[in-house]
Amino acid sequence: MENTPGILQAEDLVAVTSALDLRFARSVIIPAALMFGAVLWWAGRDSQVAPSHAAPAATRENSSVSHSEHASDASSVAGESGPDSQKFSDTGFRDYVAGKYRFLQSNPALGAALLERERIAVAINTARQSSDPAAKEAMSRQQAALEALDRKVGALLAPSDLAAFEVLKDSDVEQFQLEDFAGGVSGVAPLSEADRKAILYTKLAYRQRFRQVLADSRFMRDDPGAAERKLAFAEVSRALAASRDSYLQEVRQYLYDDEQFALLRNYETTEFNAELEKLRRMAYGE
Repeated sequence: MENTPGILQAEDLVAVTSALDLRFARSVIIPAALMFGAVLWWAGRDSQVAPSHAAPAATRENSSVSHSEHASDASSVAGESGPDSQKFSDTGFRDYVAGKYRFLQSNPALGAALLERERIAVAINTARQSSDPAAKEAMSRQQAALEALDRKVGALLAPSDLAAFEVLKDSDVEQFQLEDFAGGVSGVAPLSEADRKAILYTKLAYRQRFRQVLADSRFMRDDPGAAERKLAFAEVSRALAASRDSYLQEVRQYLYDDEQFALLRNYETTEFNAELEKLRRMAYGE
């Protein structure tokens, strides 16, 4: 079952056009994006398509890419053996982490702590999808290590970056989607780094609110009956629509280019429709 938060999906967002970095990001994000039991971000979770579309409206394939393709990418990168492939994987992962947290004020100690944090986070998310009893047993220890590293990172961060870290650590999906969109519009309405930052942080703020509504609802629980789940779907779908609309309304003030905003609105509407449809199928047992 697909899952999400933190959302999932990101790599070195500065060098996202590198095919090698993108393939590595896929192998990292797949298990990360499958984090919860089912929803929080299916639209983006499956959006492991390279950001090479001519226009963002054509990126619906994002959410329909099969997990077999993801598995193929993972095995072709992370699964290769030998010193050369290990060196590539290490380099790719460092780039992924550096890109994910590029908006934070960095220093060597912080960079090392973030790198270790992400390694453990990926291990936990991979274990969640594993049938290996040993991997499951290791999760509690890994979770404790992750919490300790989050505290360590917090101590190393500039005070002004604490809130940013809290949203960035679960922003893989949103960051990947941002690069997907930016790549798609680069030839007609390119985004500046300031545009990207404004889009990302605004989107994350509203996604957090939606995730909280989803977590508080009975939609994701195992016990609701069919009628109750349908009622919960109505609540969740309203929250999803409000999240998208509020995000677009606020981000409009940061994008002075009308064409940029029109393309972004089209892209986000497509993502919204795909995510809503997956939620609907869950609600109705399809």
